[in-house]
Amino acid sequence: MTSRYGGVVSRGVAFVVDGLVVAAMISAATWVVPQLAHSLLGIPTDSTQCGSIAEWWRVRHHLCRALGWVTPAVALSFEPLYKIGFWTLDGRTPGMALLGLRVLRIDGRPIGLPIALRRFALRLLSVLALGLGFLPVLFSARRQAFHDRLAGTIIVHDWLRDLPPSPGHS
Repeated sequence: MTSRYGGVVSRGVAFVVDGLVVAAMISAATWVVPQLAHSLLGIPTDSTQCGSIAEWWRVRHHLCRALGWVTPAVALSFEPLYKIGFWTLDGRTPGMALLGLRVLRIDGRPIGLPIALRRFALRLLSVLALGLGFLPVLFSARRQAFHDRLAGTIIVHDWLRDLPPSPGHS
């Protein structure tokens, strides 16, 4: 592991890449889910065509109405599942991997699910504070944002760990 910490530019580019991936997943899901419901169950893709409330006993009517809130709920779950899942399984999201970044505990060990959950929740606070929680990346020695400091994590450049060993070295 290298001790070079991820700075503003590399973290920012990884954030944009991950944002584009999540946006593509959300766009696909918000189109695919209604289309599947229509194709498999005959549910209209437009919730105004669900039928009247007098048909309350029809399951299709309730599924049609539920589609209006299920689709956004599924879409909103993508980012937390994406970030927390990748941080827990590999220590980095695809955007972070593209730039050779990895999230670790301060002692250099991989983060687990509890720390990934804590980091994501604290990261939301950094965002909700109009991005002010990211300012410490500019000034701290370890380039830690507010949420990194409180979660006990660091972002490091990890290119060397991904390279295969060179011939003649074990």
